[in-house]
Amino acid sequence: MRPRLVMKFGGTSLATAEAMQRVAEHVIYEDRPKLVIVSAVGGVTDLLLEAAYAACAKTAAEPFVIEIRKRHFEIVDKLSIDSQVIAQLDQELDRLLTGISMLGELSPRTRDALVSLGERISARLFAATLQKRNHSARAYDSWELGLTTNDVHACAEPRPECLGEISQAISAIEDGLTPVVTGFIGRSPTGEITTLGRGGSDFSAALFGLAAEVEEIQIWTDVQGILRADPRVVPGAEVIPMIRFEEAAELAYFGAKVLHPRTIEPARRKNIPVRVLGTFQVDPKDPTPIWEQGTLIDDRAPSEPVRALALQRQVESLHVHSMRMLEAPGFLSRVFEILARRRISVDVIATSEVSISMTFDRTEGDLNAAIEEISTFAEVEREPNRSILCLVGSGLREDAGLLSRIFDILSQNQVPVYVISQGASRINITLVTDPAHALNGMRALYQELFG
Repeated sequence: MRPRLVMKFGGTSLATAEAMQRVAEHVIYEDRPKLVIVSAVGGVTDLLLEAAYAACAKTAAEPFVIEIRKRHFEIVDKLSIDSQVIAQLDQELDRLLTGISMLGELSPRTRDALVSLGERISARLFAATLQKRNHSARAYDSWELGLTTNDVHACAEPRPECLGEISQAISAIEDGLTPVVTGFIGRSPTGEITTLGRGGSDFSAALFGLAAEVEEIQIWTDVQGILRADPRVVPGAEVIPMIRFEEAAELAYFGAKVLHPRTIEPARRKNIPVRVLGTFQVDPKDPTPIWEQGTLIDDRAPSEPVRALALQRQVESLHVHSMRMLEAPGFLSRVFEILARRRISVDVIATSEVSISMTFDRTEGDLNAAIEEISTFAEVEREPNRSILCLVGSGLREDAGLLSRIFDILSQNQVPVYVISQGASRINITLVTDPAHALNGMRALYQELFG
């Protein structure tokens, strides 16, 4: 069986019995051969982690376990699914938490094994949901269909040879059967369960789509597509009907949460279109063709001066200044060696002959230690409360007057800009300001550019 598309459903799409029924309709009404990728039932991954932390600290993990079971068994009861479908994995949850509690330790290996239960249970519940509706389906752990990784826990990378193994395994699936596959997880060559890190389920969907050389990868989520701006800031922001791969990657990186940047690379490798759709906005019985709904990511998208705006809130900003930087070979490498050693990745950078301005995600690495080291040879000014406002569009490299117009809009709305950066691709302009002005800037730019 060769699927012609991959359909990936996130946790919110699978959060309740009613939601699973809705997803089942989408799958059943799609008459092309497909492979389904699922995340854990909404909220379960966080609950599994809370239970693990509580067990490690030898405090009460039971409230979290009760809530995990409640979410799963409500689906079992409401959809009349045989509870034996998930009984073994439910027992595995108890076994792992008991081990964590006895040792008082949560190793990366055990953490991945525990977290994987969310996707593994979800896949079995959804396959059973399809079966109850007389649709031939079977749940697979991803490694059963060839997804193997290196042995790095929490952020594992797929082994290069796994694409061929996935292709071979998919070819052996009987005609008419819909495989329901766990997203986010894999297994190392030694048999240990691993996780693919943030955005892992989207990444899994792209890997399976690439290996099977499907016609389309569909990412079903709780919004109707990729929007031109954050709807929390710009209510009623419109859906982008079509966008290029590099534009989608930039938006995902700079704050658009609908899609993870890692999803783009495997799909782009074979130019497989990716369609983002709203689970609850699309009516499976609507005669409107699916290709007229949501957002299509495809390099055939027509050029637009600005495709969308993205906002990354609550970032750190660092300004490094030293006259020794002037015509001094190795100064930048010295700074970035320290950042790399402290596991800090830079989001935005702008340089002059005597200074470097950078922004970072607050949650990453040991920034305090990095600042202490850099301060031994340069002046360091830290600003912990900044936001990044990003404009993305292939037309930015084509319209010579657009940059002037953008800054006119910001000036008229009294939005100060502390750092300006434009990448080598020239499809984005990144502006660093403070959080309140970033919100005003997004609203003003949206009104002038798209309103």
